[in-house]
Amino acid sequence: MRLIPYISLYLVFAAGLVFAVWQLSYREALGQLSLSAQANLSLAADRLVGRLERYRMLPVVLSRDQAFLEALGSATPERLNPRLRQLADLSRSLNISLVDVSGVVVADSAFGTAQSYLGRNLSDRADFIRAMNGALGFTHLQERVDSPRGFTFARQIRDAQGITRGAIVVKADLVNLEFLWRGDPETVFFVDENQVIFISNRSELLLMRLNSTEVDLTRYGNQPLRPFPNPAERRSFGYTIWQVANDPKLSHEALLETQPLPVIGMEAYILTDTAPVTEAARLRAMLVAALMALFGVLLWALYIRRSALARELALREEANAALEARVEKRTGQLKRAQNDLVQAGKLSALGQMAAGISHELNQPLAAIQSFSENAQVFLERGQPEKAAGNLGRIADLTGRMARIIKNLRAFSKKEGEASGDVALGRVVDDALEIAAARLRAEDVALHWQRPEVEIIAQGGAVRLQQVVLNLISNAVDAMAGVATRRIEISVGESIDSAQIVLRDTGPGLEAPEKIFEPFYTTKTTGGADGMGLGLSISYGIVQSFGGAIKGANHPDGGAVFTVTLPKGAAP
Repeated sequence: MRLIPYISLYLVFAAGLVFAVWQLSYREALGQLSLSAQANLSLAADRLVGRLERYRMLPVVLSRDQAFLEALGSATPERLNPRLRQLADLSRSLNISLVDVSGVVVADSAFGTAQSYLGRNLSDRADFIRAMNGALGFTHLQERVDSPRGFTFARQIRDAQGITRGAIVVKADLVNLEFLWRGDPETVFFVDENQVIFISNRSELLLMRLNSTEVDLTRYGNQPLRPFPNPAERRSFGYTIWQVANDPKLSHEALLETQPLPVIGMEAYILTDTAPVTEAARLRAMLVAALMALFGVLLWALYIRRSALARELALREEANAALEARVEKRTGQLKRAQNDLVQAGKLSALGQMAAGISHELNQPLAAIQSFSENAQVFLERGQPEKAAGNLGRIADLTGRMARIIKNLRAFSKKEGEASGDVALGRVVDDALEIAAARLRAEDVALHWQRPEVEIIAQGGAVRLQQVVLNLISNAVDAMAGVATRRIEISVGESIDSAQIVLRDTGPGLEAPEKIFEPFYTTKTTGGADGMGLGLSISYGIVQSFGGAIKGANHPDGGAVFTVTLPKGAAP
């Protein structure tokens, strides 16, 4: 009796699972059927458009033939009828017509037959109107009940002065085109802007109307348009299903897929029978039901082991929680160690540049003292204008010193973990402000291609400044003893990333694949040149921003480093 609730629960679960499997199987099979239907529809549409493309280019080529232009200006244009018939036979066109500027057909390939257009006025037809406006005109029509359905293309004929003298009209036979997919199991049809089926692989659907809107019947041979069997439309898992009753020529339930074809002014439809989808889902559901019945036999053994498994899982969860706590603690320690290492790298860089920075500050201090003494003398002599000029120079030098000190203070302090949008041009400017003294002392030429519009990336300003300063310092060290010393810096961007590129004219990299390894260096290990941590620190900084840094040898000599960062918001 105690097992009855569990048995009932299992039966409910089994029934729900079977239903879920049926739904999932039906949805999966319907999705595969949709992909197949879309592929078949695209294939049918491509075949139709591809075959029409041959007729589409024919009036363009014929409009350049001088014989047609001369015929339009002569009194006997009908002399071209035999040639037009020959062209129609070669291209398998239903009809090729020469039309004057007023829209009257003056020569026709079907002369002497019931399908001839001779003397007919086409001025109100869409293809002729479009052709007269300079474009390639096209339309589809059936002039009479006994006339074949056709698709026409029209192109204007102009003389040497660019004056329109007429048009050439080519009519393609749609029956021959439909023969290409007549044996396909799916129902394919093409609907025009009036929702009339004009092309189909099912002849019984031709000239059916999908809605009840009144249309101009002259385009369809003045014959009544039959209504399409009214389908009951429903949505199933995002797909459109048509249910057609009492029509043995159409599937009772079919998947509908459509594709617009603006190049011919129509929309393609395909109806694919969903009976195989329903059968496949039913078979899978029956298989799951049989498996669930088999699993029911094993429920008793599972019930016995449930308590033991629960205890084992509890122990595993406890162990996992302890492990996660240890991992979290160790991660925090590693992050603090990394931050300390980054700060040590910044202080090391400042130490290497201390002499140059001291000179950078002492020089304006000496100039300030000299200008202040001169200003005092000028004031005693009653020359306030010259004294004011010296005071202005003092103000400029003071501002320069303030900028240097501000950059040094910002660079030396610890930056928080948060990062955001950073102006890359400003980052390079600040780094160069600190490195300027050393560049001058080492006689290094700088070519800094600053972008006209600021490029924004995601990162931290101070940490990026340290990366740039490390690269500049390494470049200066690498060019020691080289005759030509030049550093080129540029900033660029792509669709989703921004880059800082730095190139030097040094000897290049001996092992580009090892340069970012900790303690790898080509300098004297343990000496004043460093311990090989600068590039490793820079690598970690750039990775923390979701970016990447790469080093390589330039084809023209020297090394080139590229820092790639995620793109930030537009300024």
